[in-house]
Amino acid sequence: MDKNIGEQLNKAYEAYRQACMDRDHAVKELQQKTENYMQQIREQQEKIELQNSIIAKLKSQLAALNANRGNVHPYVLMHEDIETSNLPFSQLSEKLNVIKQREELLK
Repeated sequence: MDKNIGEQLNKAYEAYRQACMDRDHAVKELQQKTENYMQQIREQQEKIELQNSIIAKLKSQLAALNANRGNVHPYVLMHEDIETSNLPFSQLSEKLNVIKQREELLK
């Protein structure tokens, strides 16, 4: 009978140990997914900020065009300026810097 109890205890301990390992793995996987999602959220927020910046700049250019009708050299949107939503943040940031430089040259 003692041998049977010992085997049952060993099986119970092994099941407990496996459950703990499974739990630890699940916790690590959840942490990794959370970190990945947080990074994606940060990147999307940066893209939104850049898009908002471009929109604000375009609105101000439109307002200047409407106010000065004919006295202002219009800024011609380049195709690459319009389709920026698929670019990574670093490239979007570079494009914003180029746009700012163009704006300075037009002034």
